[in-house]
Amino acid sequence: MIADNYLQLRTDLETALGGLLKLGSEMRRDAGTLDTLHGLLTDIREPLLFVVVGEVKAGKSSLLNALFRQEFAKVDVLPATDRVYIFRFGAEEKSVEISQQLTERYLPIPFLRDFNVVDTPGTNTMVAEHQTITENFVPRADLVLFVFSVVNPWSQSAWDLLKFVQKKWLKNVVFVLQQADLRNASEIEVIHRHLQDTAMQKLGFTPPIFPVSARKALLARTTGLDPERLWQESGFGPLEEQINRMVAESGVRMLKLQSTARTAGVVLEELAEEISGAVETILRDEKHLGRVSEFLQVRKDQTLRQVAGFLRGVEQACRECSKQGTRLLEEKLSFWRTWRLVWSREQWQHDFQTDVETRIRQTVEPQVENAVQLLETDLRGLWPQLQDAIETQLASEGKTRVQKTVPDFARQRRELLQSIQLTLVERVAGKGVEEQLGRMFRETAAWLRLPVGVAAAGGIVTIIVAMSSAAVADVTGVLAASAAVIGTIVAFSQRRKILSAYEKEMEKKRVELSAAIEAQMKHAIDLFYKEISVAFEPLATFCTTERKRYEPLMQQAGKLREKLGEVSSSLRR
Repeated sequence: MIADNYLQLRTDLETALGGLLKLGSEMRRDAGTLDTLHGLLTDIREPLLFVVVGEVKAGKSSLLNALFRQEFAKVDVLPATDRVYIFRFGAEEKSVEISQQLTERYLPIPFLRDFNVVDTPGTNTMVAEHQTITENFVPRADLVLFVFSVVNPWSQSAWDLLKFVQKKWLKNVVFVLQQADLRNASEIEVIHRHLQDTAMQKLGFTPPIFPVSARKALLARTTGLDPERLWQESGFGPLEEQINRMVAESGVRMLKLQSTARTAGVVLEELAEEISGAVETILRDEKHLGRVSEFLQVRKDQTLRQVAGFLRGVEQACRECSKQGTRLLEEKLSFWRTWRLVWSREQWQHDFQTDVETRIRQTVEPQVENAVQLLETDLRGLWPQLQDAIETQLASEGKTRVQKTVPDFARQRRELLQSIQLTLVERVAGKGVEEQLGRMFRETAAWLRLPVGVAAAGGIVTIIVAMSSAAVADVTGVLAASAAVIGTIVAFSQRRKILSAYEKEMEKKRVELSAAIEAQMKHAIDLFYKEISVAFEPLATFCTTERKRYEPLMQQAGKLREKLGEVSSSLRR
């Protein structure tokens, strides 16, 4: 196909511009930039303009059909036909009369997307108006084919027409000596020299001249009957090579492509720089977010390690309350009160436990409040550090996506205190200690009933027997005394057991209470750091979304830079 090199370069540039336009749209560039790219794309898509001039019956239409390898121009037009036809691409075949002398012919033929072809009437039939129309096309033409017939190459009309064309446009002129198959080689050589001499005389230079047979060229391209021989005999190969060179070297066309490529390169670099800057910002913010996450984890671990220190006062208060309870229980379990457990369980036991619970709450609650206050102070110190990181390390757009509301420390402290106080009431008010003491008291009473009964019975018997027999009285007295001694030993032993059991139960309660409070504080710490982490989630989500958006754009920009570089390099050759 003719003009292959130029058309390939233009196609490559169109592809790059299309990709650049897509990239600009995806980056939401302003309408002005997109309009510029649309304009560049439309401008370079302007078809090449070929003009064919020659006398009637010179073979102009046959030449066009052979050049484009398809019969689209009518052959054997009558001499009376005096219209200029412009062939353009159209989805449907139609003709539009522009004026009395000019008709636009639209055909659904693919090559017309790249070429507009002007087929003029014979130069020997033109009137002044037609000359004017022809002159208007020639200056804009990428190629002007002056067709001479070997049957009558001596016509003056073509040379007369050349007089109307300014010489600066004649650089695009090619002389075609058509119907070469109607003459022998020697005759063609003579005609060729004649055209050279006449051109030098009338124009001052000799345009390229090519003897061809359009009929054979078209047969070679369309019938498939001995195509190589027909193509060789047609002489079309050198003509097509010349047309390719002229189009590729056309100053206006190539300058337009070069200018378009430079403009596209400038726009691409602006977009690439914006993409690169955005990606760098995203990666920087993601890096800082990673550091913030690490810092929060380290800070959280540090806070969790400090919980034991926060609870030291609580544990000390629990131990002191346990000691006070032990001392109070020792006072309550005097020798005579221990013996009285044989007959009854007095109300003091319940009152004692209630008193101990009250003392524990009164002693522990201030320590709990102090521990919570220490925790709040520690957590409050974290927030300014985070705010400093947000202001100094994150990008301006990223800052707006981080929740900057200061955590409600007062609310968090109040909720934590309420939770711990509830735990304190549940743990302290448990019936474990009271039930354990009750069981021990019942056991003590059971153990003391036998020696008490023996001692009492022995005493009575001793008194009665003493009235009648002193020896028997001595025996029963010893028995009663022994029972009393045994009861006393049992009483003291049970007293120690009760005190030991109380101490163990209180220690168990202290451990459970400390563990419950520690769990509550650690839960509060988890909630606090989770709330802080949530504040950064919008930025993390934004960074992930933007990175997924910009990474493909960066790849597109890289491919476009490579494509434009190749096109620009080819255009400079």
